[in-house]
Amino acid sequence: MSTRERRVTLALKWHHLDNLSPAEIRDRFEEEGIGDYTKSTIRDYLNDKPKEAIIEQIEKKHADVRLQSAERYERLYQDARHDLEELAVEDEPVRRVVPKMDYVDTDRESPMPYPAWEFVEPGDDDRPEWATERDVIVRFLDDERTQVMPGNPYPKRSIDGTAAYTTEMVGLRRDQPDLQKRQSARREMATRQDQKVDVLVADELNINHDGEIEHDVGLDEATQEIIEDLGEDFKA
Repeated sequence: MSTRERRVTLALKWHHLDNLSPAEIRDRFEEEGIGDYTKSTIRDYLNDKPKEAIIEQIEKKHADVRLQSAERYERLYQDARHDLEELAVEDEPVRRVVPKMDYVDTDRESPMPYPAWEFVEPGDDDRPEWATERDVIVRFLDDERTQVMPGNPYPKRSIDGTAAYTTEMVGLRRDQPDLQKRQSARREMATRQDQKVDVLVADELNINHDGEIEHDVGLDEATQEIIEDLGEDFKA
């Protein structure tokens, strides 16, 4: 490569990849000890057709921009997917509190004496504040006794003498999310996926006779602006 070709290559590279103006390229030539040249000389260098190596570097810069855009759209896609998952329809178990039950031994020859009990209905003063309408609450009648026959159930008592409780599932409740928000999340996912595909599709970068850059696929706005700027730089 001749000395002039080296200067032309550097000038084109700094202009198209570093966005330096002719005056800034002249200053860099001086700073790096390449020589002292006029701005008109630098402009002549910039009128030369870019070398293949420079075009490859521009294409790489273009690809890097596309990759950054794709990564951004992937993050936005995942955000929209997360929103949709939060709005997903799920069957939520419905549970209620019920007394723990035990059974009289079937081998027993006589009924088992046990404190009498009764159910505490909603609205009763003895019903706990935490109880919902579906919960089954009982209270023992300590001044009354009953006889539980062998094999029959009876509510177990806790240490303080009250009924012991457990929970059981009585059904499933279908969650009803905001349908409009679900549709919006789906639309956003589809849009971001399309945008990601657009910027990742490999296209061929061409320089026409007028110095303009041509490409074959649609790009996101940020990438488009960079390519258009490069196209303007290629014009003589």
